[in-house]
Amino acid sequence: EEWEALSLCSLKTPGKRLKPWKGAGGSSSSTAGAKAKSAAASAPAAAAARGGAGAGGGEDAASDDGEDVEEGAAAGGGDGEERTFARSQGEEALVSAAREVLEQLRAQHVQLDLDGYQNIWVLKPAGKSRGRGIQLSARLEKILDVSVGRGAEARWIAQKYIENPLIVNSKKFDMRQWVVVTRWNPLSVWFYSDCYVRFSFADYDPSKLKNKFAHLTNNSISKYAEDYSEECADETMWHSDDLAAHLAGLNIVRDGRKVEDPWLEIVQPAMKRAVHHSLECAQDNINPRANSFELFGYDFMIAEDLTVWLLEVNSSPDLSYSTATTKALVKSMLEDMMKVIVDVEKFGLKRDRPRRKWNSAKLDTGRYVLLEPARRRREEKFPKLKKDAAQLAVHGTAIKPRRPKKGECPNGPDAEDDPRHSAIALLADAAARRAELGEEENQAAGDGGAGACEDNDDGESDEGGESDGAG
Repeated sequence: EEWEALSLCSLKTPGKRLKPWKGAGGSSSSTAGAKAKSAAASAPAAAAARGGAGAGGGEDAASDDGEDVEEGAAAGGGDGEERTFARSQGEEALVSAAREVLEQLRAQHVQLDLDGYQNIWVLKPAGKSRGRGIQLSARLEKILDVSVGRGAEARWIAQKYIENPLIVNSKKFDMRQWVVVTRWNPLSVWFYSDCYVRFSFADYDPSKLKNKFAHLTNNSISKYAEDYSEECADETMWHSDDLAAHLAGLNIVRDGRKVEDPWLEIVQPAMKRAVHHSLECAQDNINPRANSFELFGYDFMIAEDLTVWLLEVNSSPDLSYSTATTKALVKSMLEDMMKVIVDVEKFGLKRDRPRRKWNSAKLDTGRYVLLEPARRRREEKFPKLKKDAAQLAVHGTAIKPRRPKKGECPNGPDAEDDPRHSAIALLADAAARRAELGEEENQAAGDGGAGACEDNDDGESDEGGESDGAG
């Protein structure tokens, strides 16, 4: 009964009562509705017992405890919503126990902070791009209906939705990062120092899952919003420098020290690590080709605690001039990419890639930066394998165990060995004998030492006499 009463309250906003869950048909559950009605009927009585002013409280109660009224109004929302007050002592004990369990889970579950309060999952069709066909759901029934039922003819990706993203001006955002891979062995990854930030067109609201303009940041999705126009298109994108300035103005403190530039100290280093680790995972599964490279588009998102999460990797990133921000960035990125491909990597000019001191060489690569340059230099020093190395094989004749003759295994070939002939039993017996001999030797050595001490005390030791004469 205590848990049923608590289940109707929100742990995120103390005092606010949750609405009954509506099923797929749009009708409320009968049991949930009955519980909500009973809780609503008992709310004034419970509030009166605690000395507070409930939704049905009078003016006297409001004047006696004005602070609770203000808290209840803030938690309950508008005048038309039901307002309750702080949890009881038993409920607070349950919440404290739940917090302890969450702390233990956080130590074991790295992505615990992404769960939020609604357990939202995003469903992406594998055969589409630019945000088409993406759906959000917090119900397992719908997820199975989409992926296994009516959508079973296509492949779907179910991904945990980040419910607590960093919000800027009430908008959710993600980042598109360009990466060029010029070699797979040794792994050569060029990271572009600038990226662009894509904002959702509508304000972020995790309670409204059907509003795709609040959850998806693709420009191809935002342009279909009712209030969208070409004039406001530039407002949906930022340069990474703008985001860096915004993060610097948040006055973030880590370990008792103010972070002067969170973009360069926290966000971008995490992006670089994620890029290099993800390509390391695929390094052995790709067949390298001479004079070939590939441009990838990495999508990242920042959580409210500045944790950077990799969303997906696009093999054919969009390079269109959708906004003024992308127009300037795409032009400069393509020019810098040609510097890397032609001037530095010498594509089409040399059969083998040039060997340089990548960690100390001064190269004009524009805004591109080589990740792990010392590792590339170290791996380039490895001797090349000969052409016949891939054809190495072990040749020989397999040995087939003969079948036991009649009478050799009276109990069958799978029976346990006779302890008299078992190697394990013989080794154990030998170890026991060595231990016994060692104890006897130690005992004998102890007895001999005691006798020597007695002889020295009497002054009759020959060795002692010889040493005295020598002295």
